[in-house]
Amino acid sequence: MIENPIPWPDGARCAACITFDMDADSLIHIAHPDDGHARVSATSMLRYGPEVAVPRIVRTYAELGIRQTFFIPAWCAETYPRAVEAILKGGHEIGQHGYLHEHPSELGDEEEAYWFHRSRESLQRITGRAPRGFRAPLYNFSHRTGRLMAEAGFVYDASLMGDDQPYLLETGAGRLVELPSHWALDDWPQYVQ
Repeated sequence: MIENPIPWPDGARCAACITFDMDADSLIHIAHPDDGHARVSATSMLRYGPEVAVPRIVRTYAELGIRQTFFIPAWCAETYPRAVEAILKGGHEIGQHGYLHEHPSELGDEEEAYWFHRSRESLQRITGRAPRGFRAPLYNFSHRTGRLMAEAGFVYDASLMGDDQPYLLETGAGRLVELPSHWALDDWPQYVQ
């Protein structure tokens, strides 16, 4: 037990973080680059997120007075600008989540750096601010990812599963706050795999 815990605001005893990954149909296009547009049913299901769910979530959160983070591949932000506008208008944060949901752990050094910086630049152009947080697509954080984040001025990562509370992550280029998650808390395994 921690003897002198840091007090939470307004006497709260703990905090919870709810985030969304708005992957949309980037998943189809990364998996099937040659014929992704021909997969009408799957594409329709994955467009539900930015076209239907995000506006509902943003309205519900406005009623509840809640703000949270949406991790969005930059391709999705480019493709679904109305969802991004609704998120920003609601006062929510947009975190970086790859460009086309590429997996950093499967890329070479130059490829990962290219997609990382392209995603960051795109999100900054679209939102008007540089992203502060990152979640690796499918949590596939590579041995280079932390260094790229620290060098680019990111504050936190939400990809790793090394604890059940925040911790500091040393990257070799600076420290980041790690906001850990776990597969058991993600809806991907239950609904897609």
